[in-house]
Amino acid sequence: MDSVKIIKKMVPIHCARGPNVCEKCKTLKLEGKKLCLIEVFLKGGNVARPITEIYVGCRRIVGEFDILKIFDDNESALKYSRNHKIDIQLD
Repeated sequence: MDSVKIIKKMVPIHCARGPNVCEKCKTLKLEGKKLCLIEVFLKGGNVARPITEIYVGCRRIVGEFDILKIFDDNESALKYSRNHKIDIQLD
């Protein structure tokens, strides 16, 4: 397993530079937290990515991630979670 997909409530960011440097990240930060489908990579790569902390079972994982999808509402995230058997982390 090289990566883990999870739905996480978070402020979406566009790149590793974050909202202090990147205008697109700054705009996303102003929109607030949303449920996002993310792919967390267990090993670092050659691409600069933001880092997050997730829990898989009882194990804490800190890894680089990509946002794959931003959900419009909680209902669509829950439906996606059920259909694809992906965990949701709200904290």
